[in-house]
Amino acid sequence: MNIYSKYIILLIVVAGLGFSGYLGQRFHEKESAAIATEFRKDVDDKASALEREILLNIEVLYAFRGLFDSSEHVTAKEFARIAQSFIVRHQDIYAIEWAPRITHQQREPFELTQQLLFTDFEITQKLASGMLVAEQQHSEYFPIAYVEPVAGNEFALGYNLASNSTRMAALAVSRDLDLVVASASTPLLGQGRQQYGTLVSIPVYQGLPKNVIKRREQIKGFVLLVLKVSDMFDRAVQRTAAKGIYFTLEDRTLGSEIEVLYSNQTIPMQFSVAQSDFSYTKPLASVGRRNWSINAIPSLGYIAERRSMMPYLITAIGWVFVLLGSAYVYALLRRTTLIEEEVAQRTQALEEAKLKLEQLSQTDALTKIANRRFFDEAFNHEWLRAVRQGSSLGLMMIDIDHFKLYNDTYGHQAGDECLAAVAQAIEQTLNRKADVVARYGGEEFVVLLPDTKDCVVPAQRCLANIEALAIPHRASPTSNYITVSIGVSIALPKQDSRSEAFIHQTDIALYEAKRSGRNRVEIADGALLSL
Repeated sequence: MNIYSKYIILLIVVAGLGFSGYLGQRFHEKESAAIATEFRKDVDDKASALEREILLNIEVLYAFRGLFDSSEHVTAKEFARIAQSFIVRHQDIYAIEWAPRITHQQREPFELTQQLLFTDFEITQKLASGMLVAEQQHSEYFPIAYVEPVAGNEFALGYNLASNSTRMAALAVSRDLDLVVASASTPLLGQGRQQYGTLVSIPVYQGLPKNVIKRREQIKGFVLLVLKVSDMFDRAVQRTAAKGIYFTLEDRTLGSEIEVLYSNQTIPMQFSVAQSDFSYTKPLASVGRRNWSINAIPSLGYIAERRSMMPYLITAIGWVFVLLGSAYVYALLRRTTLIEEEVAQRTQALEEAKLKLEQLSQTDALTKIANRRFFDEAFNHEWLRAVRQGSSLGLMMIDIDHFKLYNDTYGHQAGDECLAAVAQAIEQTLNRKADVVARYGGEEFVVLLPDTKDCVVPAQRCLANIEALAIPHRASPTSNYITVSIGVSIALPKQDSRSEAFIHQTDIALYEAKRSGRNRVEIADGALLSL
């Protein structure tokens, strides 16, 4: 064998070693990508489970609001009985509370009633800690009148929520916008471990106020829910299969100021570079206007379970079996691709399920159109877009004429069918994809028309199409058939414009349409206003 053959053999060996090393490196990267995809899918599963757990707990607030809406006076005994039934089913609830609105004139008898629950020593302690109202510094008060369970929450009774400016600011947002609002989390005492609780509130009104001013006048009080964050997270995590993941639940509402609400790390630890490469932060859907996110990092065991020795074996013996090793690596790479496709399919199925859940939460169950929550989000989005782009924004408020008479005459089941038919007629009349048709409340509907300069023609079409349904209404003084009144407004929002004023002027136009005889379209004064 000549020197040239040796060089060729050496060159082949070097090339084989290099190629096998390259294949080993590539396989390692593909494996890391597959592990990262699976890891994110596991974290997304847990985030979705936590979001579902939160939604189930918040539904309790809506149930209690229905209780207060349907009764002029809910007794403490009735409140305790219903609250106990919810607490048994929802183990993440630390407490359920009712804080009525007490004006300055009502305050003194209310405080005397509350103080009958405590001894003189306890009253002294409460006054010293500010839990009972001791100064006339507010025109209205929101003291906690009912709390369940009482054991462990005795000091909450009589606490005036208005005495805390930060908490009162959150309640004001909840009251003015008719939204569920959560406050910043605080440690819970007597839980046996470090645990945070978050206070979630929902407003209760007298009647159905349709603007900010009416809501402030007609507020009856707030139903409040104290949720145990750690227990809620643990319960959500237990419903998914993946193990060996370190979680941290963070509150990022204040931007750069991050508050850690939960961590399953029993002791602080340093993470390796390999673990840090897989770290993943998953934002959660807004929790009562709080921005929560899950920060996750895998354990070494989690990564090791999904690692194989194949890349190292390929590198070590690849120069002997270059061809066989290449074919085997190809088969393994193909298997990795199939795993990635399967993970992608599962991720897509999860996204579809999540989208379906979001659609259900944003759809009115009776009329099958968007609900108030979806409209509020769409309105805020389109308002900000109109400000940025300098485009116009149209709004229609539609109210079924004499609907109470219709219910009294034909019954509530017929009334529900009428609402559904009117909703579908409105939705079919407006065929632009960007238009939003939603049920605003009761027999009132709202239509958002982005980037439009003519709301009158669509409104008149809605008026005609609804009357063309020919739904009999013999009790109506306006027509023999169901009719509607429509208020229309168009605006060119600016940076300093107020969206509440835009809704208010549309509401005034609707009122004017009803005052002028109903079954008509009324345009707000100063159409195409720069509010």
